[in-house]
Amino acid sequence: MKKYILLFGVAAVSIGSYCAYAGNTATMTVTATIAHDVSLSVTQDLDMGTITINPGYKNNLTTYWTYSDSGVISYITQGAIISADNATLGTFTANIPNPSACDRIADACGGLTYEYIDIEDNFFGGNNGENGCFLNIKYSGTENIFKVVPGCVFGELSSVTAGNYSDTFTISYTPE
Repeated sequence: MKKYILLFGVAAVSIGSYCAYAGNTATMTVTATIAHDVSLSVTQDLDMGTITINPGYKNNLTTYWTYSDSGVISYITQGAIISADNATLGTFTANIPNPSACDRIADACGGLTYEYIDIEDNFFGGNNGENGCFLNIKYSGTENIFKVVPGCVFGELSSVTAGNYSDTFTISYTPE
């Protein structure tokens, strides 16, 4: 009988202790910051090589040229360009969801964006805004590797001057 009384006494103290603390509650706010580890990294700068033009070309038609996904000249209109080297395409890596959605997107894909540059003002000489390139981001088909493929235009051949030209652009990631 002593054992039962002792167990009853221990149970009563436990229940009493629980009841005594039941009115004492507090809440706590829990916060967390989720960061995307996109790990953007340039692996190869874009080099368009040498573009040789006919400065005497007088036709008023706009000249376009584009590169394939391997950097080979794939299309030239008009006679303003005598020759153009194949390009060394720009490449970069980025850990983004669904990279295969990036297929020749001119200004954003999968959260990747870049400061849009229509590398035109002074890129090929002159500052009339008629001569320049637009850039496409293209998924390479290999995990997290992307290409930067240019398409270019000479709209005003008379303002194109010989020289070495370069510009920069910034690639960034914003979750969609």
